[in-house]
Order: sequence, then structure tokens, then C-alpha cells
Amino acid sequence: MKYWLSTLFLLVATALFADAPYKTPFHVEKRTILDAENREVRLWGVNYYAPFNHNFFNMEELGVLHEQAIDRDLAHFKLLGVNMIRMHLYEREITDPVGNLVENRNLEVFDYLVDRCEKEGIFLMISPITWWNTIANMKVQDEQYSYWHVSSQRAFGFTNFHSIDAMIWDQDAIDAQVRYMEGLFQHKNRYSGKPLCQYRNIVAVELCNEPIYPRWDFTFPEPPDLVINQTNASFSHGAERQKFIDLWKKFRAKTPADIDDSRCFKEFSAQVMDNYFTTLRKVVDRNFGRNILNTQFCSYNGVMPADLQEAFDRAKVDVASAPTYCPEGVFDAVNNDGLEFLPHVRHYFDRLDRFPAGKQPLVIYEFDAVGTTVGYPIAAIAAQYARHHIQIANHFTYTPYDVAAWNPGWLVHFMNIAHTPAKALGFAIGGEIFRRFGPGMKLEMLPGKWGGDNWEIEHKGDRVLLKTNDFFGYTVANDWELPEMKTLRRVAGRFSSRFAESDGNGAYFLEKIGENQWKLDIFPEHKLLADPTRGRTYRYMANRYVNCQKEPPVSQLRNQRINFRLKALTLRSCTDSEGKAVEVKENGVVIVPGSYILNVE
Repeated sequence: MKYWLSTLFLLVATALFADAPYKTPFHVEKRTILDAENREVRLWGVNYYAPFNHNFFNMEELGVLHEQAIDRDLAHFKLLGVNMIRMHLYEREITDPVGNLVENRNLEVFDYLVDRCEKEGIFLMISPITWWNTIANMKVQDEQYSYWHVSSQRAFGFTNFHSIDAMIWDQDAIDAQVRYMEGLFQHKNRYSGKPLCQYRNIVAVELCNEPIYPRWDFTFPEPPDLVINQTNASFSHGAERQKFIDLWKKFRAKTPADIDDSRCFKEFSAQVMDNYFTTLRKVVDRNFGRNILNTQFCSYNGVMPADLQEAFDRAKVDVASAPTYCPEGVFDAVNNDGLEFLPHVRHYFDRLDRFPAGKQPLVIYEFDAVGTTVGYPIAAIAAQYARHHIQIANHFTYTPYDVAAWNPGWLVHFMNIAHTPAKALGFAIGGEIFRRFGPGMKLEMLPGKWGGDNWEIEHKGDRVLLKTNDFFGYTVANDWELPEMKTLRRVAGRFSSRFAESDGNGAYFLEKIGENQWKLDIFPEHKLLADPTRGRTYRYMANRYVNCQKEPPVSQLRNQRINFRLKALTLRSCTDSEGKAVEVKENGVVIVPGSYILNVE
């Protein structure tokens, strides 16, 4: 489906979203993130990777211009209430072996995204280092085969030469990170001419995505018969592991013999982390000053380890970051649409309640209900975030519209406004719950059903409903009473309600843009052609490269006409995005998916 916006529609979008609701820089007071005007911040976002890795190459395969794809997705983000993007940059695709920044197409697309986000009032949380291997390496080495060598790739990044744990303790790796971050932060955007560090919509910088802090078991030589597999391949091995062991032995030799190894290693680990944080935070501070939140990964379950808390305090970390994946411990899975997620969501947050909170506020860099296309688990996670005063949360990951039919990349993390309408609406409505409620919120957690003040989340039927004075959202047909029509400004839903009805199964969004005028965005009929997770076709934690030219799509959009009718208002006229009149009959229209202006009484 083509989503074309006329000058009128672009002006409407600009008027509504050009002014960001929060003023930067952000800061922290009493474990609360505040903006420059001391307002409490709530940012609801997605991870988005059009400039890098799978998504970047899949767009190239399909002949899609990345900039146009970004424009389409940003327009959809506005409908979903997204006001933040979190991204871990794939440094292997934009650096050379010693950490120098490489100017290439990936960086050009990244420039475009950053500049467009600033214009659209979307905040950014960036992790300069992902560490993980990339599709670029796999494709180039496959194409060049026995002729490949390091210098045959202009961008064969420095992290190809270091394990994930070495990023913290190996001085060569730290020096390369310094070189890379200096180049990245001072890199001048092709579209604005501004260096990256001058973009005020960048509000958080996390040094590295999911680092591995020093571990006691790394001080021992590896067994000669150790099998290196996907579980341990990212760790240091061989000569690199021995380098870490030698550092530890050197430190141990300088400490009194009566200090036991456990205490000594704790001191050694503290020294290693202090050097890492101090060195790299100087680079961040030198470029951004105090205009960003210094962010650092704490754990996979959100619980702050005691020794890490001490390191964070010494490094003056502003906020700690963690993910939320439900069911817990199941990152990769087959399709879980039939699973009852509410007990799993509750278990995750009940554990948080059993442990003392860290000194820093917790932000969520990634979250998802794994292997699902349903929406109620996402809304349940959002409600728990509100209840636990988590102020920034980013879903992992949003699949760009132009490649979403194939769900390439992270197969078990699939969300797109058109191809997973129930999940996207659960996310959008969950975002409203996240923004509007807080720690004192009413939250009834019954078996199979949660509820609060004018909202419901239910496993059966994948039901998510919310009404406020200005918003009405629903994932299913319902007969809920409407909010007060004088104050209602936005509706997001599927199927039928007392406000509107559609005979398609795609999402629709309505926004009041004038006294008697609403803007309608309606998406196509949707059908899954196969399990979007592809079962066990791909190895656990493998680079899931799906070649869109060779593999069939898993999702289909049917660009057929849809019967859409208003029920709460009298529809007088309708125009499409080109200003052409659409016939109104029995308070409804028969339309193709797209954008429309509705004139009502």
C-alpha cells in the first residue's frame, strides 16, 4: 500500500508534532527523570534499525530508498504515539579495524534519521556500540569467498577483533572505542551540517549494548577440549583470554596474600570498570557536556548487583538500563500467540518488588512479548511500567513497513502498524496507559484479565481497551460507552465501537484537527501467510538473515476497498489525500486504505 500525504496532510502533521512536549536537557532528581522545565518525563518508544544490519540490506534487496522508508515509518510512529527511538549503532558497519569512522551509505541513512527525528520531535537514545556481528560481514565474505581479506571491506569494524568482555578491560579495545566515539560525536550530519553531539533530541547515551562486566570464571584457563558455540562464542578465548588472566595475576601479585581471592577480584573488577567508565565518559562529556543522560546497562532482569551499583555511583551514571522479555529467559521461541502472558508479566515485576531498587532510575532499552503478534501482553507490560515508575521504555523491535511482509531480522520480535495490527494497537494503547498513570494507579490483576480506571487488558480475545477524556482505544469490537465527545480528540481501533466501524481487520486512527473535522488513517486488510517466527528454521541466537528476494513473505496486505462508517458523528463529506471528494452514503464511505479528511457535524 502506498501512503501518500498531500501538502494539507503534511501541514497538519507538522502543526501537531513539530513542538516536542519536553524541553531538553533532561536531568535526574530523587530517582526521577525531569526535563529542563522540571516536568516528569514519559517517553514511549521503539528500537528501529533502517540504517543498519538486516533492515538496511533488506531494503536494498527490494530496491527501496531508505530515506523514503524512514519517512513512511516516522509517519506511522506518530499514529502509534512514539516519541522516542532507541538504537544501538552497528559500529562494525561504520568503522575500520582501529576505530576510525568510515563515511558510507549506512552513516548517510543514519544522518537522515537523526535529522528527521529532530524535526519531528522524536527523542533518541543511542548506544554507539552493538558489538554483535553483522549481515554485512556475512554477505561480503560469502560473495568474496576465498578472496576475502580484512582490507577488502572499507568498514570492517574494530569490534571484529575483540570479544564482548574485552571491550571493558582491554586497553586496545578501549582506545579504539575512544577513537570511534570522538569521530562519531563530532561527525557532521550531511543534512544539517551539525555534529551529532549538537542534536538536542539525543537525550541518552549508553556506552555499549549489553556489555559483559568482569567475571571470576574468566580468570581461569579454558579447558583444551572446550567447544566454542553460540553460547560462549562472544567471550574472550585463547590469547585474548590469557591477556585477561595476566592482568588479573599482575593485580593479584600486588595485593597482600591475606586478602582472599574473592575480595581481591572485587577490587580488581572495580579498577577495571572505573578505567572503562572514566575513559569513555570523558569522551561523552567532552562532546555532549551535561546535555544527555549518562546511561549504563545493569542486568537482564532489572535488578541492580551491589558491586555494579558501587561502580555506577563512582562513574556518576544517571540512569540504569535493562530489558523486559516475557516469558522470562525465552528470547528465541516459536509463535506464542496462544500463550497466557499475564502471569509471566506479573512474575517479572513481582521479582523487581522483592529486590531493593537501585539508586538510579531504571529505563528500558528493549522489551517485548516474545514470538507474538497479539497486543494485550504489550499493554500489560506498559501498565506495569507505569506502576513501577519507569519513565522511558522502548519496544524491540519495530519492523520497517517496506520489509515487514517478510519479517526479516529478529524473527521473534515482529511489530508493524500494518502487518501486526493487534500488536501495534496494543502498543499504542499501552503507551497511553504508560503516560497517563503512575505508581498509585489502580491495577486489578485477576486470572486472565487486568483492569484499572477505564482500561481493560484481557488474554481471551486479545482485548485492550482504554478511554480517557481525550482518547479512546480498542483492539477488538466492543460496546463501551464513549468518552465525552466535546473533549475526545483521538481514536485508535479495529472493527466496531460506538464511535466507528470498519469491515476490515486493519487498524484505523482518527484525530480531531478542527471544530468539525477529523483526519482518518486506515490500514489494509491483513493476513498471515505463515508463522512469522518461521518455527525452528533458524538457529538459536543466529543472525537471521532473510533474503527477501529468495524467501516468500509471511504476511500479506490486501489493498481492497473497506466499508468505514462513523457512528457517533454525522459524516457530511470526505476527501482523500489528493483533495478528491469521496461519496458518502449512510454515514459511511467505501475507501481504499490511506488517509482522509472527514467533515462532520
